[in-house]
Amino acid sequence: MKRRQALKGLGAVGSLGFVGCSSPLGSGGVVLGWITVVNLSTTPTTVRLAVEADDTLLDRRISLGPVDGDDGRARTTIAPTWTESRPEYSVWALYLDEDGERASDSWEYTFTREDYERYYGDETADPGCIGAVVTVGDTSGSEYPPIGISPTRVADPCEASASE
Repeated sequence: MKRRQALKGLGAVGSLGFVGCSSPLGSGGVVLGWITVVNLSTTPTTVRLAVEADDTLLDRRISLGPVDGDDGRARTTIAPTWTESRPEYSVWALYLDEDGERASDSWEYTFTREDYERYYGDETADPGCIGAVVTVGDTSGSEYPPIGISPTRVADPCEASASE
């Protein structure tokens, strides 16, 4: 998969749905939907990804293939296993070395109602939740470049599916 294809695929991940995100948003926090993790490096990368609210809801080791690999392993989508409650969800990630040990500082992003308004405030139909994208690696040659974590706009962020 080439870098351009991986980035282009981010727009298509909205067609991959998930479980646990179907209620209207209303006031308060935001319901966090699916999370897509993409490796932008030409080398395989392993990260630890966590989702937290009041507790740790997900804590997973993720190995991704190189962006220029043909096997499609440079990207993965994680369906939420958490409830539809609306706390402040935080997603954090850090690099792991070849032994599975922490190899970098962690990067964190907390999703808020303002994020939702920025991406979906102009919609007449309220999708009810917001997706997230996590980008790791780059082509600079840096061993552990910054990890990007942010909300993302997709057509159907709450479409139900068992896909991961």
